[in-house]
Amino acid sequence: MSAIVVCYERQNELNDINKAIDPASEWNPHYINADPKNIRKIENQILENEAYFLICSKNFSDEIAHHLHELYTRNPLLTIIYFYSVLKEREFVELHKAGIKYCFVGETRKSNLKAALTKLSRGHWKKIPTSLYPVDYIDLVPRAKKTLKFIENTPLKYCNTETIAHFLNISQSHFRKEFKKYFDRPFRNFKQELIQHYENILLFEKKLRPHHIYSILDYKNLSAFSRSFKARHGVNWQNMIKSAN
Repeated sequence: MSAIVVCYERQNELNDINKAIDPASEWNPHYINADPKNIRKIENQILENEAYFLICSKNFSDEIAHHLHELYTRNPLLTIIYFYSVLKEREFVELHKAGIKYCFVGETRKSNLKAALTKLSRGHWKKIPTSLYPVDYIDLVPRAKKTLKFIENTPLKYCNTETIAHFLNISQSHFRKEFKKYFDRPFRNFKQELIQHYENILLFEKKLRPHHIYSILDYKNLSAFSRSFKARHGVNWQNMIKSAN
């Protein structure tokens, strides 16, 4: 699954968060004991690990709500979860205004967080679509399933034959041959189809602009994305988005 950045101040809250993060779901947590007002430090963690989830376990203040809103505004794919022992009614309202959809407080916060993470894991946009799975997925060998899980859990810029072959402890040539055997297409074609799938979700379902997503889709810059988009679709992305609305 995706990386989660956990921003905390108290060890007991961190312990509860860790208990809620089910190891079987393969979340990848990164911890930071820093003030949410230190936006740059937190955002660096988010960008470095390509994290789409932030759990904030800090005592509420209007300033913290403001800075979390800044994070959400600059990172529209980021889901922010507020997790703390107490929260006043007015504070709930302020967090909602800040773009925070999940607030878990009180005695049930741990079980609520666990349930929410399970739901978010199942519905995460980076899931590989079944159209790219082989027909006999159930009988797929463990190494092929391990490859799919690696692709889902890893930024696309690291999803290349060299990195995956190293992860599997096999040669690149053997990986290419094995991948084509199990998935009935070269890895390069598989990745291109996967990027196209993600592009459709991010542009047309989540309504994001290319400057928010080009790096996620493994393009070096916005110009490279725009050239690729026009070559594949015959029109530029601006016209495609207009016609879709």
